[in-house]
Formats: sequence, C-alpha cells, structure tokens
Amino acid sequence: MKDDHKDWLFDEATHVGVDYSDFDVVADYDNQHEGFRDFEAEADKIASAISLSPKSIVLDIGCGTGGLSICLARKSKHVYAVDVSQVMVDVLKSKRKSQRLRNITPLQSGFLTYQHEGESPDAIIANITLHHLPDFWKQIALCRLHDLLKPGGKMFLADVVFTFNPRDYQETIDGWLDGMRELAGEKIADETVVHVRDEFSTWDWVMKGMIERAGFQLDQELDIMPQMRAYICRKPE
Repeated sequence: MKDDHKDWLFDEATHVGVDYSDFDVVADYDNQHEGFRDFEAEADKIASAISLSPKSIVLDIGCGTGGLSICLARKSKHVYAVDVSQVMVDVLKSKRKSQRLRNITPLQSGFLTYQHEGESPDAIIANITLHHLPDFWKQIALCRLHDLLKPGGKMFLADVVFTFNPRDYQETIDGWLDGMRELAGEKIADETVVHVRDEFSTWDWVMKGMIERAGFQLDQELDIMPQMRAYICRKPE
C-alpha cells in the first residue's frame, strides 16, 4: 500500500497534547508508566487475546519506548515497533541493543504514513495511541491497518474510549482524574487533563462503527481500566 503525500494529510509528527518529541518528556516516560503498568502482564493478556505464537509477525504501532514491544518479541517471531516520535524510537533502539534482541525492528512512522516491508503481519497492536488522531483520520488509519493485516489476522486495539452518558461528562471526567491521581500520581493525572482537553478520544459507539467500517469483525470487547476499553478484531479470511 502506497499513499501519496498530500498537503492536506494530517501531520502526525506535529504533537497534540503531551509532546513526545521532547527528550526530557520521553526520558521520564518509562519511570512514570512503570509506576502503574506491568508490561509483561499486558503482553501476556494481549498474546492470549489475539492468539500469538512463536511464528507470529507482529506490528506494534504507536509503540512508545517499546515496553510492550520487547515483551511481545519474546512471544513471537518478529515485532515491527513503530512510533511517530524519533526520540521514542531511539530509546527503543538502545533497549534492543542492551538486551541483544534481534527480532525487533524499530521504525519511525505513523498510522497514516507507515509502509510495511516484509511478510504481512499476523497481528497488529495499537495500544493507547489512536487517540492522537481526530475521528476522520482514525477511520483512515483503521482502513490502512486492515489492509496491512493477513487474512484471518487479529488486531488488539485499546484506548481511552468513553461509554458514559454525555450529559454526565463533568462529574465523570472529574472522577476519572481523581482516580488517575490516586493510581498513578500527580504527573500522570496532569497528563490526563491534557489528554481530555487537547487530544482526540472518542465514544464507544463511534469506535465500533469505525472498526466495522474498516472491514474488521469485532470479536470481543474488554474494559481495561476506567474510561479505557479494548477491542479484539479480526480480518475475515
């Protein structure tokens, strides 16, 4: 799949919300997330949900500094770890070198520009990252991911997705922020404020519609944390 670079294409490299092209922000990323995330446990659950095997080719798009990619690499044949932030990718390259991992390919690219080279992926992971795109471009991204995936392949898509009554938004968001502050600390709570204000999380009914319109079959839905939802999707054979 090859897309012409049009001047109207959404620029994923221009940060929205938290600036993950900033070295100091990225340097603190792992410390912040390891305080409330267990990447090994996440990888175990994802691998089970999408039936990963030692023969699986995996695309982890929006991989950040690769905490999940590294764990997935131990469960699969090869992981293509893609992120729009070159700083994030450089951190992953350092981890790959220090851990002597040969089955991870870190690449700087985004949902709308990634061009896959090599064997088509059996599985795609898009974990807490699609919210960087407005809904129009989410739909385009999901279509591109569908077309990349092998027939019969599965996608694990997780993100901040809202299911509450829209008229209850004020008390719901305030309660969510209080919960994040208690779970993960003040800095992550502050980033959540930025997320709500500046980024592009959507509604559950919108996300499901986009998944189905892209051509996926939606096999399962999971609540991960408050306001965070996962979708197990399959490309029909």
